[in-house]
Formats: sequence, C-alpha cells, structure tokens
Amino acid sequence: MKKMPLTVLIILMLMVVISGLADSDDSHPYSDDRQDDHRGRSAPPLDVFTLSPTMNEESFLEDNIDKSESMVLRLENASQELENKGNDVSDLKGMITYYSHLVSESRSYLEMANSAYSEDEKQKFLGLSRESIIKANSELKPILDEMKEYLPGPVILENNTLNAQGSGVAILSGDLEMSFFLTEGKFSVVDFDGNMIIDMDADYSMESPSERMLPTDLAKSHTMESYIDVTGNVSISGSACTVAIMADNMTLTATGQGEIELIGNGTYYLDNGISEEQENVWMIPIFERTDVGKPFKE
Repeated sequence: MKKMPLTVLIILMLMVVISGLADSDDSHPYSDDRQDDHRGRSAPPLDVFTLSPTMNEESFLEDNIDKSESMVLRLENASQELENKGNDVSDLKGMITYYSHLVSESRSYLEMANSAYSEDEKQKFLGLSRESIIKANSELKPILDEMKEYLPGPVILENNTLNAQGSGVAILSGDLEMSFFLTEGKFSVVDFDGNMIIDMDADYSMESPSERMLPTDLAKSHTMESYIDVTGNVSISGSACTVAIMADNMTLTATGQGEIELIGNGTYYLDNGISEEQENVWMIPIFERTDVGKPFKE
C-alpha cells in the first residue's frame, strides 16, 4: 500500500476547509453539456494556474488574510479544548501564537500598502504582506502535525470496502476506487501517478488552487484540481491518489488499499474487516467550520 505524505493531506484539508473553494473569482462553471468532455481526462499541470486577472493583489491578500484570521480563532479554540481535556498543549499554543503573529503582520503590511503615498511604496508593502502570509501558511503544517498527535488514527483499508454517510470532511489516500454523492459539496484531488480517472454525473464548478499559496515541491511535482458546488454522483479511481471531500450531505463508498480520515458527524462500517457490519462513528472535529455552509450538527 502506498501511503500519501502527511503534507499533502494537510494541504488538501486546508484547501477544502479554510481556502474556501467557493464563490471564487477564478472558478469556471461547467454546464451539463460539457460533462462528457471531462470524463476520463487527467487534470492540467498545476504550474499553468495563475492569479485571476479579475482578482487584484490587494483583494487576493485580503481574502487569504481573512481566512487565516478565521483559522487563528479555530486553532486557539481547538488548543483550549485540548487543554481542557487535560492535554499539555504549551508547545502547540506557542506555535499558534507565532502563526497568529505572522497573520497580523501580513494584515499590517496590507494596511500600509493601502495607505501608501506612492506606487513603489505600495508594491513594497504588498510584497511584505505576501511574504508574511506565505510564511504563516508554511507554519500550518507543523501546527496540524502537532494537533494530529491528539487525534485517533485513520481507518485502514486492506482490500475491503468502506461505506460511510454523514456531514463533514473525508480524506482518502492510497490505491483506491471510490464513489460518492454530494449535495452542494466540494472536493480536491492530487494525482501522484498520473492515472486518476474522474467520472461525474453532477453539477459542479472548478477552481484552480493558486500556486502562490502552495509549497513549490507540491506545485511542481503533482497534479491538483478542486471542484466546488458539487451536487450529484462522482466516481474516482487511481493507483496513488489523495482526495479530500467536504459536504453537509455525503454518502461514500471506497474499496482498495489505503487510509481514510472521517471527521464530522456521521457513521461508517467495513464490509469484511475487523468491524464487519458494525457501525462506527466519525471523528469529532476539533474545530468547527465557520467559513462555509452550516456548522456540523451535534
């Protein structure tokens, strides 16, 4: 079984949960008559993606800073919840404090850019703001690595089948075939071997993740795509793929070898594993969503 790097899982989680993947100026809607053109094709290289001309530098930074500030609040609440449960989170809190500092620094530079007296001065502060928010984004991986130590492990598939239904986030990685139904959901994919097949009978739009906010090694090495406003059925197969899904109404079936994280409010069972025909519950999220849709149901 090929295990996907934790870095990619973290990036996909961030893309789906905090980068919005909705109402973006660089989304490209597809109508029903275009869907057949998409079946079976592989995604374009990530390095062809550029900042949409309809979103200027200030708007782009403002959008990312807003989402990062929201993430700061989630992380602070999550660390406090972990501490209330008796965990020693002093190191985690220090990491969050530094992340918060970088986000605040980026906000300050953006405000300076907006009040600059010359174009040169404006561009200088925009560059500093961008540098700070990119540094902040790079700090999220170690923060989430640290948080992951407090969470249960993933569901392991070993040539068996998982069936799940619920509301929240599912992250699947490995040599898998999967099908799922979403209602106004979203998902992102990374294709490591270049042989992923995506078949959709659904309404959807596409969003290109900005390479400005992604690590260079991921941007250059792998193919990534994001789909938003998805209502309908999706089937995906690949020999080494990672898929992150978020929806308030999700029904999922996955077969093969790999690992699956299920976070939110839902149930699942394995058809021929150690929990055969036994219903299990998803992992409770350590912080609830506030940026898109409705909060998870308790």
